[in-house]
Amino acid sequence: MKLAQKILISQKPFVLFHTYAVTEPVLRRAIGENKSMDLDVCVDDKRIPYLGHSKEFYRKSGEPQPQNMPFWDAVAMLEGCDIPLIVDCKHIDAWPAVEEAVVKLGPGRCLVHAFVNELKFDSSRKPGEPDYLTEWQPVEKLRLLKEKFPEVSTCASCKWLPDDLLVSDKYVVILEKIRSVLSGNKIDTVCLNVPNGTFSDGWLKFFLQENIIPHVGIDDIDTSVLHEVYIGETDYLDKASIISDLTIYKKTIIIN
Repeated sequence: MKLAQKILISQKPFVLFHTYAVTEPVLRRAIGENKSMDLDVCVDDKRIPYLGHSKEFYRKSGEPQPQNMPFWDAVAMLEGCDIPLIVDCKHIDAWPAVEEAVVKLGPGRCLVHAFVNELKFDSSRKPGEPDYLTEWQPVEKLRLLKEKFPEVSTCASCKWLPDDLLVSDKYVVILEKIRSVLSGNKIDTVCLNVPNGTFSDGWLKFFLQENIIPHVGIDDIDTSVLHEVYIGETDYLDKASIISDLTIYKKTIIIN
């Protein structure tokens, strides 16, 4: 059973660890605490995979590239555990590495994420804000991955949606279009990338009725106002859920 389905059946939010820094100590702690891990998958000019964003991202953003551990070393460490994983494709040419990692790690615990062309907007883009062209993927990449690995969960990211998307009635058509793209390509979860404090139970239900789980960053909001299922993301391992939080779905499988 895929990760997204387990979360839906549990009927409660599940919080994943989001990180740019994947070092051996961080990875060992996440595994030891039965939490989760986030792997940003990219490739260099020779198509060799590494953990991080694209060279284009670091060049345009000016952010320093973190000193992450080798990609395949991280995969090897994770092969021996069963924690949930975000496998985040950060470069259009990284798909072969993503697919190989999914095979090694097991599709059922992998949530494969990508920014998709069909969900690229321009409403909240700031003047001069760079666009990282190598990170964009056609949504069919996620659909084809699901066809190849039915147990994998997929996540499509939007970018530059209006900041008031979820607090104004004037964007219903945009939201319906987003949901149509997602459901038409059997996407399991969505990152709208709008201010986290604007989420409400109503908009969570809007996507959940199509079995699509929204992602919500939990670090800067009061989550007590949200009562529906969502995937939380946190920059702090202490706040991430543990895999035993999903034991309810295991019982359901046994009973049924």
